[in-house]
Amino acid sequence: MTSDVDSQLLDEVRRLVAAEPDLVHEARERAASLSPPSPEVGALLRWAVQTVGAAAAVEVGSGGGVSGWWLATALPERGVLTSIEADPHAHSLSTTALEGSPVRARVRSILGDPSTVLPRLSDGGYDLVLLQGSPAATTELIQHARRLLRIGGVLLIRGALQPGDDADGLADALQTIAEEPGFSTAILPIDDGFVLATRVDQPAS
Repeated sequence: MTSDVDSQLLDEVRRLVAAEPDLVHEARERAASLSPPSPEVGALLRWAVQTVGAAAAVEVGSGGGVSGWWLATALPERGVLTSIEADPHAHSLSTTALEGSPVRARVRSILGDPSTVLPRLSDGGYDLVLLQGSPAATTELIQHARRLLRIGGVLLIRGALQPGDDADGLADALQTIAEEPGFSTAILPIDDGFVLATRVDQPAS
């Protein structure tokens, strides 16, 4: 979904609250086909990390390293972002993007299928999970996110309302998260559909 904000105003907003170093700008250009987050969406990712006080985070889909930079920048010094990418080219772009960045030490990059990697991660061991890429989310990924997140942790999904070949699967995934009592969920009409969901205690049966 495109923004109706005046371009000059948007540039000023980005300068004030979403400034990026050259390495991130260059990474976004290299990874344009992967739909990396815009600066303002990157700032939203940073805000989420800081608001939830995240020390351990997971991203599925690397966004060419752009999302990883925004997330890792907000983590504490000993915080860790586990970045899972199934596509070798996208994984390479992400690795290149973070080379030379002071946040590189906070990122654990894994090349592998999320369906294989995620089951190895600890239940309740994470404060934030970001899902992005193609498809942005599946029912399986949401179930993994629910398992991985501690109570009070946050699930973010980029591109949840994208049209195209993945639309039916995304619709199923959105229905799953909307009906899941373990999440309190909102969807914003930005970034092709941006989901924010907090992991909550399920009501007693």
